[in-house]
Amino acid sequence: MKSSVCRLLVALLSLCEGLQGLPAPRLKPSDPRADFDSIISLAKNLLSDTKHLFHHFKSRYPAEGEHKMDTLPVLSMSAVELANIQVPGGLARLSADLQNYQKHLEWLRRAGSVLRPLEPDLGALHARLERLVKRLEHLMSRLNLPRPSDPLPVLPSHGTHWAVVQAGHALFHSLHLYLDWAARALVLIRNKL
Repeated sequence: MKSSVCRLLVALLSLCEGLQGLPAPRLKPSDPRADFDSIISLAKNLLSDTKHLFHHFKSRYPAEGEHKMDTLPVLSMSAVELANIQVPGGLARLSADLQNYQKHLEWLRRAGSVLRPLEPDLGALHARLERLVKRLEHLMSRLNLPRPSDPLPVLPSHGTHWAVVQAGHALFHSLHLYLDWAARALVLIRNKL
């Protein structure tokens, strides 16, 4: 019995040694469009989460009027410019702008006790935004595209309760509009690959 086991082990070892000389199987490179599909799905889910949180924020902290923050990205593209968006410039802009929003969300989360009731929702939104930024950066490195070098904004120190509420309104409204644009831009960029 022991000799049979020994012969079997010797046979297996010789088989393994023979396999070492063979070249490793090549993995088929994944299609970047599949990465885009994943990123588009994540952007759409984030858009839905942002819309939900914005409505929740407005009902909990009502504030009439339009609120603005000068440090948020500005969407100034027309439909024609959106249709002409190119892969390198479009992805670089998306990455830089989403990092800007990420910094704003971090700033809003540090606002202290003012927004504590929304912390679980803010944390989940921030985590999903961070995942989207990382996926975009990974895709850009796979496509050998340069990373954006735009400096992130310097945000003011937290002010009064009212100032934080106004900033929250401005941030969620702007992020909701931006993500709607980003989901469309990502589809157009994907189709250009």
